[in-house]
Amino acid sequence: MTTTSSTRPWGRADLMATAAVRYCLGRSSYIVGDCVDWLIEQQHAIEPATLKIIVRDIREAVQRDEEARERGDQCLPLGMDMDRSEWERALRSIDNPIPAGRT
Repeated sequence: MTTTSSTRPWGRADLMATAAVRYCLGRSSYIVGDCVDWLIEQQHAIEPATLKIIVRDIREAVQRDEEARERGDQCLPLGMDMDRSEWERALRSIDNPIPAGRT
Protein backbone atom coordinates (compact mmCIF):
# COMPACT_ATOMS: atom_id res chain seq x y z
CA MET A 1 0.00 0.00 0.00
CA THR A 2 1.35 3.40 -0.97
CA THR A 3 1.29 6.18 1.57
CA THR A 4 1.30 9.86 0.84
CA SER A 5 3.30 12.49 2.62
CA SER A 6 0.53 15.00 2.02
CA THR A 7 -1.26 16.45 4.99
CA ARG A 8 -4.13 17.58 2.77
CA PRO A 9 -7.40 15.96 3.88
CA TRP A 10 -8.20 14.73 0.36
CA GLY A 11 -4.74 13.61 -0.69
CA ARG A 12 -2.11 15.11 -2.97
CA ALA A 13 -3.49 18.28 -4.59
CA ASP A 14 -6.93 17.31 -3.25
CA LEU A 15 -7.08 14.57 -5.88
CA MET A 16 -9.73 12.63 -3.97
CA ALA A 17 -12.09 15.63 -4.03
CA THR A 18 -11.83 15.71 -7.82
CA ALA A 19 -12.23 11.93 -8.01
CA ALA A 20 -15.34 11.98 -5.82
CA VAL A 21 -17.06 14.62 -7.96
CA ARG A 22 -16.11 12.84 -11.18
CA TYR A 23 -17.49 9.58 -9.80
CA CYS A 24 -20.79 11.24 -8.90
CA LEU A 25 -21.25 13.10 -12.21
CA GLY A 26 -23.79 11.16 -14.24
CA ARG A 27 -25.10 9.11 -11.35
CA SER A 28 -28.83 8.94 -10.71
CA SER A 29 -29.12 8.32 -7.01
CA TYR A 30 -28.85 9.83 -3.55
CA ILE A 31 -25.09 10.20 -4.04
CA VAL A 32 -25.52 13.26 -6.28
CA GLY A 33 -27.21 15.33 -3.57
CA ASP A 34 -24.80 14.08 -0.93
CA CYS A 35 -21.81 14.95 -3.13
CA VAL A 36 -23.14 18.43 -3.89
CA ASP A 37 -23.88 19.06 -0.20
CA TRP A 38 -20.34 17.94 0.69
CA LEU A 39 -18.78 20.03 -2.07
CA ILE A 40 -20.61 23.18 -1.01
CA GLU A 41 -19.73 22.61 2.65
CA GLN A 42 -16.06 21.83 1.97
CA GLN A 43 -15.35 24.27 -0.87
CA HIS A 44 -13.26 26.54 1.36
CA ALA A 45 -11.01 23.63 2.34
CA ILE A 46 -10.32 22.58 -1.26
CA GLU A 47 -7.32 24.08 -3.04
CA PRO A 48 -8.40 26.82 -5.50
CA ALA A 49 -6.77 25.05 -8.46
CA THR A 50 -8.65 21.86 -7.62
CA LEU A 51 -11.92 23.72 -7.18
CA LYS A 52 -11.38 25.28 -10.61
CA ILE A 53 -11.02 21.80 -12.13
CA ILE A 54 -14.16 20.60 -10.35
CA VAL A 55 -16.17 23.59 -11.59
CA ARG A 56 -14.87 23.03 -15.13
CA ASP A 57 -15.84 19.33 -14.97
CA ILE A 58 -19.36 20.18 -13.80
CA ARG A 59 -19.79 22.87 -16.47
CA GLU A 60 -18.62 20.48 -19.19
CA ALA A 61 -21.07 17.84 -17.96
CA VAL A 62 -23.90 20.40 -17.97
CA GLN A 63 -23.00 21.32 -21.56
CA ARG A 64 -23.00 17.65 -22.64
CA ASP A 65 -26.35 17.21 -20.87
CA GLU A 66 -27.84 20.23 -22.68
CA GLU A 67 -26.67 18.87 -26.04
CA ALA A 68 -28.13 15.43 -25.27
CA ARG A 69 -31.47 16.98 -24.27
CA GLU A 70 -31.55 19.02 -27.50
CA ARG A 71 -31.01 15.82 -29.50
CA GLY A 72 -33.74 14.07 -27.52
CA ASP A 73 -31.40 11.41 -26.12
CA GLN A 74 -32.96 9.11 -23.56
CA CYS A 75 -29.69 8.57 -21.71
CA LEU A 76 -28.58 11.91 -20.26
CA PRO A 77 -25.05 12.68 -19.05
CA LEU A 78 -26.29 14.17 -15.77
CA GLY A 79 -29.02 11.64 -15.17
CA MET A 80 -32.52 12.70 -14.23
CA ASP A 81 -33.77 16.27 -13.91
CA MET A 82 -33.37 16.19 -10.13
CA ASP A 83 -29.71 15.17 -10.51
CA ARG A 84 -29.02 17.93 -13.00
CA SER A 85 -30.61 20.50 -10.69
CA GLU A 86 -28.24 19.42 -7.92
CA TRP A 87 -25.19 20.07 -10.13
CA GLU A 88 -26.64 23.44 -11.10
CA ARG A 89 -27.03 24.17 -7.37
CA ALA A 90 -23.36 23.33 -6.88
CA LEU A 91 -22.34 25.81 -9.57
CA ARG A 92 -24.54 28.52 -8.07
CA SER A 93 -23.26 27.88 -4.55
CA ILE A 94 -19.53 27.71 -5.05
CA ASP A 95 -17.89 30.98 -4.06
CA ASN A 96 -16.00 32.90 -6.76
CA PRO A 97 -17.09 30.67 -9.63
CA ILE A 98 -14.89 30.62 -12.70
CA PRO A 99 -16.65 32.55 -15.51
CA ALA A 100 -18.01 30.36 -18.29
CA GLY A 101 -15.52 29.95 -21.13
CA ARG A 102 -12.53 30.34 -18.81
CA THR A 103 -11.11 27.01 -17.70
